Formats: sequence, C-alpha cells, structure tokens
Amino acid sequence: MDGGTHVLTDTVSDHLYPALFQCFTIIVCGYVAGRLNVVSKVESKGIATFVGTFALPSLIFLSLARLDFSSVNWTFLLAILLGKGLVFFAVIIVTLSITKPMNLGQAGIFAIFCTQSNDFALGYPIINAIYEKTHPEYALYLYLMAPISLAILNPLAFVLMEIHKQRQYPPAAAVETRRHLHNFKMLLQLTKGIVFNPVLVMTVLGIIGNIAFKHQLSVYIEGLLDVFGQSFSAAALFLLGLRMVGQITRLKGPALLLPCVLIMVKLIILPVIMRECVSTLDAGVNATETQALSTYAFLYGTIPTAPAVFVFSNLYQLEIDLMASSMVICTFLSAPIIFLSSQMMSITKDYAGQITKFGFDLSIVSLIAALWVVIVFSVTKKYKRMPHRLTLSIVLTQIFLAISVILMGPKGVPADPSWYDVLLQAMQIFTTYSCFMWTPMLTVGLLMLEIRGPCFAATLWPVLAFVAWGTAGVMMLVLLLTREAGPIDAAAAGAIRLGLVIFSITLTTGCLILYVRFRRRSSLFPRSAEDMLVDPSPPNETSSLVENAEPNSHTQSVSNFGCYGTITTTPSPNMNCCSSDPNCSNGHLAADAHDIEDMANNGRTCACPPTQKLRCSAAETCPYLNELEEAANELGLLPPEQSHGRGGQLLRHTVLVIVYTLTMFLDLTYIGWKIMRKDESGVYIEIEYLDTAAVNGQALIMFILFGLDPEEMLIPAVRYLRKKWYGADTVVLPAVEDLSFETKHVCDQFIKHHLDRCKEAIAKDTRWRMRTYRNVFRGSCLVRWLVQCGLAGDAREAVTYARHLLDGRLIAHVHKQHHFTDSPLLYTFN
Repeated sequence: MDGGTHVLTDTVSDHLYPALFQCFTIIVCGYVAGRLNVVSKVESKGIATFVGTFALPSLIFLSLARLDFSSVNWTFLLAILLGKGLVFFAVIIVTLSITKPMNLGQAGIFAIFCTQSNDFALGYPIINAIYEKTHPEYALYLYLMAPISLAILNPLAFVLMEIHKQRQYPPAAAVETRRHLHNFKMLLQLTKGIVFNPVLVMTVLGIIGNIAFKHQLSVYIEGLLDVFGQSFSAAALFLLGLRMVGQITRLKGPALLLPCVLIMVKLIILPVIMRECVSTLDAGVNATETQALSTYAFLYGTIPTAPAVFVFSNLYQLEIDLMASSMVICTFLSAPIIFLSSQMMSITKDYAGQITKFGFDLSIVSLIAALWVVIVFSVTKKYKRMPHRLTLSIVLTQIFLAISVILMGPKGVPADPSWYDVLLQAMQIFTTYSCFMWTPMLTVGLLMLEIRGPCFAATLWPVLAFVAWGTAGVMMLVLLLTREAGPIDAAAAGAIRLGLVIFSITLTTGCLILYVRFRRRSSLFPRSAEDMLVDPSPPNETSSLVENAEPNSHTQSVSNFGCYGTITTTPSPNMNCCSSDPNCSNGHLAADAHDIEDMANNGRTCACPPTQKLRCSAAETCPYLNELEEAANELGLLPPEQSHGRGGQLLRHTVLVIVYTLTMFLDLTYIGWKIMRKDESGVYIEIEYLDTAAVNGQALIMFILFGLDPEEMLIPAVRYLRKKWYGADTVVLPAVEDLSFETKHVCDQFIKHHLDRCKEAIAKDTRWRMRTYRNVFRGSCLVRWLVQCGLAGDAREAVTYARHLLDGRLIAHVHKQHHFTDSPLLYTFN
C-alpha cells in the first residue's frame, strides 16, 4: 500500500504539473494568436477540419484497435452511463420547471453542457499523466466513455432542440401528411448525424479492427495513424484557445449567473454523482479496485465541457453567448479542481489536523470579511432594507461561527474537554446549523418580497429569524441534554446536521424555482401596463396599480397599499430604444403611456388621496408624494440611480442563495459519506476539505457579493474628498480654450453630421423617482447608438468618443455629478 502511494505521489509531482502547464499554456497561446489575428477565423476552420477529420479519428482508431477488451470493466462503464444519465435528465427537468413556457431547446443544450466532457483534448493528457504508471488502461477508457454522450445522451437532447426549433420556426404547410413527412425527415437527419459522427464511426471501426487484427496492427498503418494521433493534442488545445477569442468580454454582470450554475453542476455535482454510482454498483473486483475506479470517476467528472457544445448552440441558435462564456470559465476553473483532486488522491492519513488548522486560518479571514460587510451595511443603511435585513442576520451568524472556531484554536476540541470547550463546541454547532437554516429563510424572504412586496417581507422577518435561530437552538439543546462525559456526540450532531441540510436544500430549491418563475412573469408586466391600469371606483381616490418593473434588470416596484401608498421606484421601460441591452432601459414615457402625472392631468390636480388635497397647490410637485418618496428613501426602499433599481441587489441575493445551496450539497455529500462509509482517503479527503472551506468561508462569499461594490464605499468616499477639495460635488471639466484638437474636431463633426439624428434617436422623457426628466438619455443608450452608427468600433471606443462630447459641453449629466460612463446614468444634450 505504501509503495503504491509513493508511486502515485511521484506520478502526480513528476507528470501532472507539466501536463497541466502544457495544456493551459497551449490554450493561452491559441487565444493570443486569435486575439492578435495571427490566425484568422478562416484559418482556424482549417485547423478544426484537420483535428476533427484526421487527427482525432486516427487517435481513436489506433487506441481502440490496440486495446485489450478482456481487461475492460463494463460495470464501470455502466456506472458512468448511469451517473451521466441522472445529471442529464435532472438538468432537463429543472430547466423545464423553471422556464415558462417550457423551453425544450434550453433544456437540451444545458443537459449536454453538464455531461459532455472534453475527453480527448484535455482529458487524455491529464489522465495519462496521473495513471500512466499505476493504471495505464484508465486513459484508454476515455475512448469508450465518449460514445456514452455522443451516441446515447446527446441524441435525446438533439430531439428536444429540434422540436424547439420547429416550434420557433414552424413549416409553412400545415397539411397533416407533410407534417408527418417533416417529422420523418427530422428523425432521418438525427440518425444521419449520429451514424456519420466521426467519433462514433472510428469507435466502431476501431472495435472491428481490434477483432480483425487481434491487437496487432500493420507497421505501416500503425505508423501513419500514430503520426496523425500525436498531432491531435497540441492542435486541439490550440484550437480551443482560438475559439475563446471574443467570448471573455461577455463575462460580466447578470450574464455570469447562469454560467456559474451550469459550471457548478458540471465540475462539482457530476463528479460526486458519478463517484457514488461507481461505488454503489461495486464496479471493482474488490474494495481496493472499486475505490480506485470511483476516484477515477470523480476525476473524470472534473474534466471541463467539450467545445462541441458551442458548435451545437450555433447549429440550433440556442444561447450562443451563454455557451461560449460558460465554456471559457469552465475550462480555466477545471485546472485547480483537477490539481486538488489529484493531490488528495495520494493522502491517506495525518490529514485531520491539517484540515482543522485550515478551517482555523480561514475563519480568521472570514471574520474580517464579515465585519467589513457589517460596516458596509451600516454605513449605507442597507440593514433597513429587505432582503438586506435577512442578509445581515446571516452575516451576524457567520461572525459568531468564526469567533467560535477561532476561540477553539487550531487543534479543535480536546479529548477531555472542559465546560468552556463544550460551550465553544456547542456555539460552533449552533451557528453552523443556523447558517444552513438561514439559506432557505432568505429564499422564502425573496419569494415573499417578489409576491407580496417589501412591507410584508419586513413583517415576516421576525418569523424567519425565529425559525432559523430557534430550530438550531432546539437541536443544540437536545445535544447538550443528551451529552455524556466528553465532547458532544459527533454522530448525533452529524445526523441532525444531515436532516437540516436535506430540509434546507429541498425548501431552498423549491422556493428558488418559484421565485425565478415569478420574476420571469413579472418581467412581462410592462408590456401590458395599460391593461393593468384600473379606473378607480371612487372618483376622488387613486387606486391604480402602476407597475413599472424593469424587465432587463428585474427591478420590482414598491406598490403596496396600506404601507406607503403608490410609490413607483423604477422608470418605465422603453420598448423602442436599446430594449435588448440589459444596461440600457431608458425608461421613456411613450405618448400614450399612463402615469401618475397623466392621471393628474385628466380631471385631477394631483394623484394624492382626498385627505391630502388641501396641501396641494399649483406647484409642479405634490408635497404628499414628495413625503412618500422621502419615507421610502428613509427606509431604503428607493435604490440609487446607478443600480438600476433593486434588480442588481436581488441578483446578488439570488447568486448568494445558489452558492449557499452548492455548499449545502457539498455538506450533504460529506456528512452522508461520513455516516455511511468507513474509508477516509482519496476523494473523501477532498470533499471534507471543500466542505470545510464552504462552511467556514461563507462570509467570503458575502464579502465578494456585498463588500466589494465600489459604489457602496469607494465612490462615496471619493465624492466626499472631491467635494472637500473642489468645494462642490461636480465634474470639473477643462477650460474650452484648453481642449485638445481631437476633442474639438470630434465635437465639430458631431454637431454638423450627427447631433440632430442622435437627439431624435435616443433623447426621450424619462421618469425617475417621481420626477420626469425631459429629453434625456442613458449613457448605455448613447454607447449603443455610436456603435450602431459606425462612429465607434466597440463600447470602449464609444465611451472615449462620448467623453470628448462631454468635455466639449455637448452633453452633460443631469445633475453635473458624473463624467460619461457606459451605465444607466442619465445625460442630456446642452
């Protein structure tokens, strides 16, 4: 056993590091070559043809023709099929449950992304580097596992995507016979795609050649195919880098949410499930071989997604940008996971102390991060808002968790603990339980915030806090009362923890699905705003519900009667200008749109209730509505202009819930393994390591989401210093006579040729915080217009161009507080 471990350790250190370095360096070289246009798109197609038509088929045929099938473990391949199948159908079911109406195309492409690995370009060199000395046949298994996705699972997804395509673009003829003929053609096309797939063809030919030549190929055939096969790795990795060009710029903002979910399923959930399937089916001859195969299955699951998924998305025109960005992130995130998995495989003992010390060190960092988040919430007064009040409760729980771990020390609970040690252990267990319970409570709060509004969610906060902290307290009290001599029973604490995690995952997943569906449904409200306006029955009372939710940023209006009246906190979306830009919802008031001011002009002098009409005068603004706005702003219900309403904050909370759900899944795997199994080596150590990082490092996730926003602390501090320095919070522009020649030239050309056309295209009336700004536009709208008109090649050039316009006094921020940025800030023409 020691000799095998020593060999494996040497293999990892001597072969894995160079393999990872070579693979990802070639990928970076391909990206740089494509970025600098050293290799054009036309030339990259030639490389792709060579890789797919010559190099890869030669490598597959040569490997299978020389493989000894008597040594193949078919039970292991069945377990891999079972694991991939479970994830494949689970992704389809969840996607269809969330999307409404059901999007079969999305379900199919997401399922392929989560199950199809880059077996040959990245998988083969890494697996071969790890198992070359111990299990050389494991690398050859890749040629048998690839057809599982290509021939069994992917065709099912192709059917879903083809059905979605036909629904989106139905045939012109509706005759029943032609419809049956069309379905037959679709089936024929799918069959043709499967039969003539180069990988499948060469797999079948390789097996036939294995039987015909009896593992011994001709010297000429073997030499020829070997030359083609050796060129595959470098060419495929270089091609992968080329395909990443132009995709990384899309990795920002809300577009990151769904890729992160898919990547978590591919790199974490899929490996765990495949590992469990191999262990459950007892794929090995004995326990040692089963453990080795299960570890290999876990490592195989961490191989990133194949670039073929991006080809499929292009073919069916489904989520092209999403698949491209997800493939880039997944490829580079797989490197540390593969490295960590390989390192943990060689550890069999003396790891408990290292993991405890790691948790202690991480808790110190988490405590600092959590305290910073509390400071941010206090300074910005976010603790008054919903759902930030729930988030603050989670942060406080994480602070006490970090304190308990730090006070316990890097050595953990002693064998003969004192009452002080027991109380620290109880505090750690209580805060851990509370963190798990707060995740579903936060999801319930988000759901109620979406369904019932912020007032109801605020009244529900004490109930959620009682459930989260009260449940953990009762469980902790039971453990203390049933404790015998020594520390708290770890088995009983683990069993309770397992039950809480299962409950939390179930409730969180259900509420999150409902929340996403309600968000999608509410995003359709602005399209039927006129239908939602209900004429009030009493002549002097305004009871119309004006929902001005912003579909792209998922912003929710604050319109709850009996709380603050009718308060519209987000601008009306513009369906004409930049409606497809997530950063450009200009909020224009159409000519036939109804708003509070329109109601006031139609027979009423103000939109306030009858009891407040005596306070209204001929002034432009209504004192009562101003007080409502101030009250909502006092409670934090009115978001800043830069955040596009509460959409940005709700998105962060959604990401927080998803990440915490992943940590609970890791904890479920770890606790379930610890209770049901006795082997504590290999992948178990890695999962325990990841679980320790997930539980003790929860505050770091909160810090990344809520503590690093420059608009919260940095920008206000800069504004304060600028105000102290210049005497006012305004943009200081250079004098007209000091303007550069380029700025003057840009402004002159813009005035002569583009100013009138630009005003007509983007300058509209925009409503923001109960006030209408006339003839304004958002910065992102101008950027989009400049790119569309050819005045700028991309967004960066458009921002530079617009800054020249602002320096030249052609445009200005509505409050003279900001220079030009590609953002939803409002600007006007001078």
